[in-house]
Amino acid sequence: MEELLQALLLPEPQARREAWYHWRAGIDIAALPYDCQLLLPALNPWLSTWLRDDSAAGIFQGVIRMIWTQNQLRLRDACDVVSLFEAAGVRKPAVVGPLAWALRTKPPAVRAIPGNLMFLVSREDIGKAYQALLGAGWQPYSDSPSGEWLDWSGHVSFARDKLHLHLYWRVLMTKPEDSLECEKVFLRHLQEIEWNRTPLVTTSPEATLLHILHGGPESDSLPWQADVLLTATPRMNWTRFRKLALRFSPAALERLAELHEWNPLLAPWFPADRHSLLRRKFRLFWSEYRTASYGRRERTGWLGFLRYLQARWNTPSMWQMPLAGARRAFHYRRTLLR
Repeated sequence: MEELLQALLLPEPQARREAWYHWRAGIDIAALPYDCQLLLPALNPWLSTWLRDDSAAGIFQGVIRMIWTQNQLRLRDACDVVSLFEAAGVRKPAVVGPLAWALRTKPPAVRAIPGNLMFLVSREDIGKAYQALLGAGWQPYSDSPSGEWLDWSGHVSFARDKLHLHLYWRVLMTKPEDSLECEKVFLRHLQEIEWNRTPLVTTSPEATLLHILHGGPESDSLPWQADVLLTATPRMNWTRFRKLALRFSPAALERLAELHEWNPLLAPWFPADRHSLLRRKFRLFWSEYRTASYGRRERTGWLGFLRYLQARWNTPSMWQMPLAGARRAFHYRRTLLR
């Protein structure tokens, strides 16, 4: 699998070709692993050349045609679900996950779609979408989500005719206190994407890439590196992406840096977070304050933050807060310099 991935990602054509032939020499075509079958269609732009003298060329091309056909069935099912949601009054249901990543893949490459359909709607429309799916014969794995469940979880799942459907209101797992903000970010800047002359809606390129790099329980056998390559777009706003990643999934930047080392053409290099130690400490306190406020069901604000620090630092008066903060900053910096 590693050599097959190299055949897709390496920057030099000769290196890709060598990786392919090395993988091909060690593979039994009669026992082709499932994860390799899923990755083969992504190599379609080069396979016609690589398979020119291969006696099993027909088998490889047959796998690609089979996955392409399965994709069309999945996309048709997705369009039916979108129509179902719209008829129920759900506002702008968006396709997400591998379904959307396949739509962003530029032909002749093909991104395989597994037996899962994934949709993103606002939490205000979850009830409508849930009931619409019930009426269409989809069997839920749980009750309709409500209350705190919406903060702690991000989706509810259904099944029908061996097909699975995940209804999301938040595609990233975040802290409960960050849930609403994360949801708004992903529903902002939705873009139209077309399949078979049917308009569909999906998340922005920046939100899509963050979802790919974040990973999650819905991930399938296709490596995330392949999805980054297949969904890459020149319209990516890297400044916006970095801001989203730092806010909701810093580990995504680490994955992108790993991909940059492998092939600099696939991802830009981002400088490290240059915020001062004191500023990072402040952000830590602010994050802890927001968590505490969520637990007490209190709205956040600067006055509340000062009161939180006053209690945390055991300061008798709020007027002494600047002095207490300066003292703590001095001790913190001195500890780091030891």
